[in-house]
Amino acid sequence: MASSLLFLGSLPAFSDMHADMQQLAEDKQCLSCHGRTDDTPRAPGFKSIAAKYSDGEMRGYLVDVVMSGGEDHWGSATMPEPGEKRAEVSEEEAQQLVDWILGMHKE
Repeated sequence: MASSLLFLGSLPAFSDMHADMQQLAEDKQCLSCHGRTDDTPRAPGFKSIAAKYSDGEMRGYLVDVVMSGGEDHWGSATMPEPGEKRAEVSEEEAQQLVDWILGMHKE
């Protein structure tokens, strides 16, 4: 029972964090191509990315991809270079976004 109460007490913090990450993804133009699921035809959904990289071993690679863009990350899709069709992403922002996305594997 006490653990349930602790969990319930953390829901607002989780909700705020999710909203913050959703806003960051929007600000950095991630949502122009990616969605939570594979509903967008241009790029894989965050949940698919989380499932593919669920072991976390590729976290550093994903951070680099978020920061630099490029191609051959997922089939033949090309992720725009920063400044091209998307905003610059700092390393700290990329780490936050990758952790948020990888956390979707547990949902």
